[in-house]
Amino acid sequence: MKILNMTFGSTAVISQLRNKTQTPDLIQLHPVSKDENDILLNLSNKKSPFHGGISFEILSGTFLKKINYYYSFSYLTLNTEEQKIFLTLFKQSNHSNIILARSLNHDFNYLLLSAWAKQDDFLIWSNTSPLLFNQRYLNNPNYRAHTAIYESKNDSF
Repeated sequence: MKILNMTFGSTAVISQLRNKTQTPDLIQLHPVSKDENDILLNLSNKKSPFHGGISFEILSGTFLKKINYYYSFSYLTLNTEEQKIFLTLFKQSNHSNIILARSLNHDFNYLLLSAWAKQDDFLIWSNTSPLLFNQRYLNNPNYRAHTAIYESKNDSF
């Protein structure tokens, strides 16, 4: 089972944690929005190297390591019926650049992690994709979802 572990913090804290942990497979991404913190990712089959943070089981996809790319994290909380619809739509979609993962602690929480050469490419895709988390849902207050966009830089990998 492939696991995606994540933790969040300021650039200084995440950089310090990354240097202290000395694990070569740590990935630091920087937020596009000033309202978000940096994110530190660990993709492994091992226990999380972080004392806090969240962990997901990767159900589909492979992480693309590319400098100067945008990474969209869409967190979704789906009830049983929404999960059935969402997973069916996901299987039917073109998702070569998307990781689908489910929370290890709460099987109703999902993560879609996608990689894009340009930030606008994600916005176009999210508005035209048949998947459940497109902009119409993200702007609905009854729908529990959050999307944050990060970027990779020279210090990310």
